Amino acid sequence: MSEALARGRGAFFGVGITSARAGYYLSYALKEGGAIKGIAAVKVSLDSFERGWRDLAGDALLVDERGVTILASRDAWRYRPMAPLSREMLEDIARSKPYADYDLTPLGWTVIAQSAARVTTGNGTAYTVSELPINRGLWKLVLLDDEAPIRQTALIIGALSGLSSVAVLLALGLVMQRRREIKQRLATQVALQAANDQLETRVQERTAELRAAQDELVHAGKLAALGQMSAGIVHELNQPLAALQTAADNAILLVDRGSVADARGNLTRIGELVRRLGRLTSQLRVFAYKSSSPLDSVSVDQAVNESLKILAARVKEGDVRIVTDIDADLSVLADHTRLEQLLCNIVANALDAVEGAERKSIVIRAAREEGRPACCRIAISNSGPAIASDVLRRMFEPFVTTKPAGKGLGLGLMLSNHIARSFGGELQGRNLPSGVEFVVILPLAEMTEAASHG
Repeated sequence: MSEALARGRGAFFGVGITSARAGYYLSYALKEGGAIKGIAAVKVSLDSFERGWRDLAGDALLVDERGVTILASRDAWRYRPMAPLSREMLEDIARSKPYADYDLTPLGWTVIAQSAARVTTGNGTAYTVSELPINRGLWKLVLLDDEAPIRQTALIIGALSGLSSVAVLLALGLVMQRRREIKQRLATQVALQAANDQLETRVQERTAELRAAQDELVHAGKLAALGQMSAGIVHELNQPLAALQTAADNAILLVDRGSVADARGNLTRIGELVRRLGRLTSQLRVFAYKSSSPLDSVSVDQAVNESLKILAARVKEGDVRIVTDIDADLSVLADHTRLEQLLCNIVANALDAVEGAERKSIVIRAAREEGRPACCRIAISNSGPAIASDVLRRMFEPFVTTKPAGKGLGLGLMLSNHIARSFGGELQGRNLPSGVEFVVILPLAEMTEAASHG
């Protein structure tokens, strides 16, 4: 997934933890307007290619970029490295588990003639080795021919060296036999290359199918998210609309009474309410259209306060204690509306998290990042329950959520993560001893401006 997010597409070999069956996995980033909206993945089974090797005259191996045998004509050779792996490589394999729980015992083969590409296996069998790079040079196909029949023929020729005519005939027979073997090996290589080409064709076909499904998936996800977001915004509109109606009615009465100063105050209040309504409805516009506004200096304190105003009704309704500790002079390089949306998403998730908690509190802190003077750290922690480790690892992926069915689509954190990255920052999440914390790292506006003028 990470490779698809970074480069648009990814591919890797792996053994399914549940099925214990090997496969070639392909992932493709589903984009709209340059923004990633989802990830699609497909698994291509390699069983048919391995079964075809059992009819070969010799043996065959497929070795991946780590030097580990992933396909083999003999079961005992599968998922074993050609040579001992480094400690760093073993640690990386332990983390990603591409070979499930296989112990990766080295094959223990010995090279007996580097120039002639000859090896001996653990039981003493000697082979002649041929290699063919595939998969853009990341993997290699290894063909092994048993040398025993050839050595036996050579011994017979030596024993009959006194019979020159017979020796010549035997030598000629050996040459003919060798030519047949080479011809057979070449035919095998051609067949394997054709199988590799077939695999590449299947990969291209699956990629085309993924691209064809992209528009439908992104469109469906966006409509569902817009429906949920609009329902929430309609709920938030009720209070300011009621206040707007009351202020307008009072303004009319005050004008009729000649209290112009008091009427002016009501009209000022009406203006503030209208601006608040505009901020609420802008969330739908920001989600539906990619902002093309240039990044500018945005006050962190102001962005946090505006976000809390939008969610004020939910905070009051849930009786949640909000604590803020923000350096007043902090400004980051961002887009004000999208930064406000990012903070709203995280605080809204925090409100959901503390809903059933005994102690309902949310703490928002913002300061310069320690060790990174050019960055600002905005930490939003809540007193809700911890997030399961498997969910925590995937929380920025689309449609990953801990909320009950019908209450969340699992898109908020993904969108927030992409907003943070569009500002040149990042979004992190972790469990605390008494809750959960999300941290937004953004570049400071003053540092960015100084660097551009320097």
